Parts: sequence; C-alpha cells; structure tokens
Amino acid sequence: QQFGMVLLEAARERGVRLLRGTVAGVDVRDGHVEGVRVETEHGPQTIATRCFVDAAGPMLGQVARLLGVELPIYSERHIKIAFNDHLGAVPRDAPMLIWTDPVTLPWDEDEREALAEDPDTAWMLGELPSGVHCRPEGHVGGAVLLILWNFHLDPVEPRFPIEVDEFYPELALRGMSVMLPGLARYFDRAPKPYIDGGYYTKTRENRPLVGPLPVGGAYVVGALSGFGLMASCAAGELLAAHIAGAPLPPYAPALALARYDDPAYQQLLANWGDVGQL
Repeated sequence: QQFGMVLLEAARERGVRLLRGTVAGVDVRDGHVEGVRVETEHGPQTIATRCFVDAAGPMLGQVARLLGVELPIYSERHIKIAFNDHLGAVPRDAPMLIWTDPVTLPWDEDEREALAEDPDTAWMLGELPSGVHCRPEGHVGGAVLLILWNFHLDPVEPRFPIEVDEFYPELALRGMSVMLPGLARYFDRAPKPYIDGGYYTKTRENRPLVGPLPVGGAYVVGALSGFGLMASCAAGELLAAHIAGAPLPPYAPALALARYDDPAYQQLLANWGDVGQL
C-alpha cells in the first residue's frame, strides 16, 4: 500500500489526475481506440483518447472483453492469515520460510474420524500441495505472523469481496506446523486471525502480458501472478516504451500477447516444465 501511494503521489506531481469510477466501455472506430466510457459517482463520463491501457489486475480479462479480446489468463485465490504469535513460535528475525514439499496435515485420531465421515472434509486427510509459507510482520517489538498457502489450485472467476473457506485459517496453521512444529501449540487455542487475500492472475507459463493488444491504441500490462509488486515498475517501463515508440529491450517479444501466434513459442509451451510459481 505504501509503495502504491509513493507511485501515485509521484504521478500526481507530474500532472496525473485520478478519476475514480468503473470502466463501462471502450469506443473503437476503424479498429482503433477513440474513447473510454466511465461510470463515476457523479454520473457517466467519456474520455476522448487514442490510448487505452488494460492494467486491471484480476479483472484483466473482463476489461479486455470490452475490446472484444480474449486473453490467455486465469486466476487463483491466494489467502493469508495474520495473528499474534504470543507464544513466540517463530523468531522475529526469521526470514520468509517456505515449505516446498507436499503436505499431509497433522490430525489426531478423533479428528481424522470426524473428517472422514463428511465428503466435504475428507479431502483434508490427503496429500495437499506444497508452498505453505510464513514470515514475521511488523516492527521489532511486535508479534504478528503471516501465513499464506494456496492449497486449492483450481482457476476461479475473480469476485470481490473475495470468498474465504471457513476452515482456511486452521488448515494454514496446521500446514505451516509441518515445517515449524512449535505452531502446534496453537491448535486448540489459536488467536483470532485477520484474514485477507486476493488473486494471482497469470498466463499458462507464468510470464506477464506487457504490450499492444490487437486493437489499435490498446495495450495490456498484467498477469503478474505473485510477483506483481516486484515486477510492476519494470513492466510499466516496458509498456511505456511500447506506447511511446521507444526502443524495446530484446526480451519484449517474450512478454507480448503476440508471442502466442509464434509456432516456435507454442512448441516451447508444450514442453515448458516448472513455471516457478510459489
């Protein structure tokens, strides 16, 4: 949030005006963008422009459809919990800790029997995906611990507010305890967690989309998956080069939507292997 505000204030200093509203449509004539229709709290507005950037994060696909473009993307829910680690199970100077093996959750015999009786919970007894991770959050004297784990890998349609499974906090805690057994002390008396999250919007091979769309004057920057904060400035710089007609770096074609029209790239996709997703 702080990083975003720094960028927004820097943009305002250079004359950028923020208009809050919902993009309702994009006007296209002879294959080129002419304007954008926005629904605001003061009523509808039309902005005359020859340049439109789809940088809508999880809503990237919905906005592209306003232009009649279907993007090769999908979204996953990623939820995190934050709670006070008052027992000090994780040292405050610990780095981000990531468990890269599949997880079988620790349950006692009574819990296993109860979970097995219900088809809606029996899956919790099986092997779950890797990737549960945590890190201390906040100042040195604090006690907040963040735990994140995406154990449902199925694509979802982004919606807000985001839906959170009622059992997510306990599963995340138990999943992290496989790596950090000290967390098991919270199983029967876990502090009330704060639950937050969003979506990882990504392409099949987990490379971003940065560059022109097949409509004149329309561009996309998105599908930055779980590395958006880290890659956003570089992605914005690359997109600005596309828009301004500046020289492009040699890696630009590897991030453009047109890469999917290249037979050689399609062959790469068929044998891609690990996409490097956390």
